[in-house]
Amino acid sequence: VAVFSKGEDRVLVAVNGADEARLLCPPRPRWGFHWTPLLDMDGALVASRSVQLMAEAPNPPARTGAAEPALLGQLAREAGIAPHWYDLTGHEHAVPDATLRAVLAALQLPAESSAQARDSLARRRHRPALPPHLAAKAGIPALLPAGAGMPARPELHLTLEDGRTQEFAGFIEADHIRLPPLPEGRHLLRWRDALCRITAAPAACFQPLARRHFGITAQSYALRHAQDQGMGDFTAIGDLARGAARVGALWLGISPPHALMPVARERASPYQPSDRRFLEPLLIDVSRLPEAVMETALFARLRQGATVDYPATWVAKRRVLAAAWTRFDRMDAEFLRFCAEGGDGLTGFATFNAIAESEGHSDSRCWPAGLRHGRDVGLPAWNAEHADAVGFHAWLQFLADGQMAEAARAGAGLYRDLAVGMAGDGAELWSGEMVFLPGLSIGAPPDPLGPAGQVWGVPPPDPLAAEAAGHAGFAALIRANMRHAAALRIDHVLGLKRLFLVPDGARAGEGCYLAQPFAAALGEIALESQRARCAVVGEDLGTVPTGLREALATARILSYRVLWFEREGQEFRPPAHYPELAAACVATHDIPTLAGWWEGTDITERETLGLLDVGQAAEARGERAAERGILLATLGLETHGEVQLPEAVSAAIHAHVAATPSLMMLLQAEDLAGERKSVNLPGTDRERPNWRHRMTPEARTLLDTSLARAILTTLDG
Repeated sequence: VAVFSKGEDRVLVAVNGADEARLLCPPRPRWGFHWTPLLDMDGALVASRSVQLMAEAPNPPARTGAAEPALLGQLAREAGIAPHWYDLTGHEHAVPDATLRAVLAALQLPAESSAQARDSLARRRHRPALPPHLAAKAGIPALLPAGAGMPARPELHLTLEDGRTQEFAGFIEADHIRLPPLPEGRHLLRWRDALCRITAAPAACFQPLARRHFGITAQSYALRHAQDQGMGDFTAIGDLARGAARVGALWLGISPPHALMPVARERASPYQPSDRRFLEPLLIDVSRLPEAVMETALFARLRQGATVDYPATWVAKRRVLAAAWTRFDRMDAEFLRFCAEGGDGLTGFATFNAIAESEGHSDSRCWPAGLRHGRDVGLPAWNAEHADAVGFHAWLQFLADGQMAEAARAGAGLYRDLAVGMAGDGAELWSGEMVFLPGLSIGAPPDPLGPAGQVWGVPPPDPLAAEAAGHAGFAALIRANMRHAAALRIDHVLGLKRLFLVPDGARAGEGCYLAQPFAAALGEIALESQRARCAVVGEDLGTVPTGLREALATARILSYRVLWFEREGQEFRPPAHYPELAAACVATHDIPTLAGWWEGTDITERETLGLLDVGQAAEARGERAAERGILLATLGLETHGEVQLPEAVSAAIHAHVAATPSLMMLLQAEDLAGERKSVNLPGTDRERPNWRHRMTPEARTLLDTSLARAILTTLDG
């Protein structure tokens, strides 16, 4: 299948060279368009050895009976959709009616007509006898909203997480029932057939720090060791963790180790994975397996590359792993225990990967009937027939989990990273453990990281479905990502309170904010944090909602403060003005490295890629020179026009951040190694090697260079 574009016209060509008809699943059309066949077509099937042509056509005009604007706006507000948003200049943007209808439809609150909108509004306003979920604080009496049909003195039945039960008579006052103080945990309240899941959370997350400590962050795939197979792995992570502990670091931050797509291995972004609950098997160091000798020569060639060749590395690693699986004892007690603890979630993930490999792609819409979602009717029979393939993918998780556990014990504690979302054709969405809104993507309005706004291509969670499920899926996601972790960074923590949603095919400026169950999310995070003894950092860059940072601080979730964005006017914020409850750093993966910023490598690259014209590049270089001057004045330094970043200046910049009162300081491995090529350039995909560039030094020697020692010396005070 290929799509060709010229101007506003888009045409799809599908060629079926097989001996049987195939189901055509075209990509989503642009917003406001639909695909229409240009040739006779038997439903969605493309006949054997034939070609199908389709064109994008505009959707017909909205019916004249569209919902009244006032009614549409009322329904949107009660569903948590903000009718306006503000850009960086403070300019107000009204959300288009088409966007409101698209988001409401995804929430199963359709509003294509006034009658439909009134029906949706009535359903939204209906209050059941008990709410599906209550976010409470442990040890403090909670107020439970009482809905329709609840008598003045209801007899309530409470089952605590540990299995103890108690019955008591409630008393309704001002439409609420006062509950007794509850212990920490997840409990179940019943009245007749009505159920309410209660999360009684601790007051705050686990936070062991009383004074500043530092950590080192790295991109896992970029690390090297003497026997790596073409990319970083858990052995390299362990090597760097030992080195980090040796120089006094408390944490080693790693890029999200989430499972990537099982077939399309060129899709390398750890922030658009297949499943955030499970680990990427490419991170397994197969040199520990005797079968690795099969690929010695190929691994040696891959090891020499400046970038990661994900497809080639996976093909070679998979051959080794498949051979090792044939001799593995399937009745191994530790493996069986791991599978039992993983339960249906692990089985489902392994099943998805096995089906994707069998079908040759992960678009489950085009899989055989009975296999298209994680609870489909044909899965038990398919699993029974393909038990070995399913077992293989469960075993890969067993190996990855064991190697990650070793890395976590090697030295500095692991500081893991949880991506805000995942791919729409991956295992996490297919599993159904959490419900996501169709036809929408999470994005961002214009902000310092994306002046034109961003559309990330990841589906948003359904807040109404999450509430109905008692937030069990979110809790399980947090729990999985705190495994083997001393700290967890939550990417785009702003999304816990509201998410900016963009309909498929629309521009970022046509999006809207949808409120999320913030109090419930904080409660689930705090409970899992205390149980795992895992500190939490919230990446709060961008357009920050009012009150969010204060609420995060109350929950002892560290803010995330990046030097370049900490400004007071044009000036860099003085260290004393940084908050204590924060993780402070010079740079992060979505902006240039320190050396790249100083030397303008990012500007040159944007110009080369056609993202800046000659005039824009010249203007950007002038602005960069002015910024360098402001920074040097802040540091009390002078330079003599050096093209390359002097070690002393790099050390002084890090010393500036080290002087803040923030409890956590993070040093980026790329800056310790003097790297100039940025990890990722937002707004690009295959145009450059995003998420593929490898650092030159091995992980075990990365902290021994002159530059690294100069920077680390600034932390001694």
